[in-house]
Amino acid sequence: MEFEGALAGPSRRDVAGMKAAFGAIEAGVPTTVLIRDERHGSYLLSGVPHFTALDDVVIGGVIVAGKAAAERRDDEDVAIRKPERDVRQFPAEPVAEMSGDAVDAVDVEHGDLVVAAFEQHPYGRFVIAGVATAASYDEPFVTVGPWILHSAGEVGERCLEVTRISASGEHTLKVPARHQLVLDDGQTAA
Repeated sequence: MEFEGALAGPSRRDVAGMKAAFGAIEAGVPTTVLIRDERHGSYLLSGVPHFTALDDVVIGGVIVAGKAAAERRDDEDVAIRKPERDVRQFPAEPVAEMSGDAVDAVDVEHGDLVVAAFEQHPYGRFVIAGVATAASYDEPFVTVGPWILHSAGEVGERCLEVTRISASGEHTLKVPARHQLVLDDGQTAA
């Protein structure tokens, strides 16, 4: 499945290539980045980049690269930005062909492969494609990437639409463990 391949990403990170690509990034020009972290698994994040007060690059509220710097390459100074540790590929190709069914966000369960659109000021509209994850301590709390699809039977405030590509168990992507509640003392709740 083409979609699953896009979420798997390359076998190795091309940090030098991503530094240069992030160095050339422009505000207002839509782009896609592949992120992989332990909590949310792999997800494609597509949207318009914004720059923080510290000059970090943010897409959909997620910091994807640091502030601009220069690096000497082939006797020239090249604009670069260091990708965040969890960034697996940039630029990543959004998947052109996806088949699935539009679903109500509250019907998405842990392990479902979904594409969801969100909107939040100042990031505007952005799309996240990945495996939905639920909290172990609150079954109805479900996210894709760091954004809430639904909680306590209510659609996430910023979630606009969801397409289920395949249900849990019907795809080959790794499904992350359920989210753990971290207590004030740094321990996780049972």
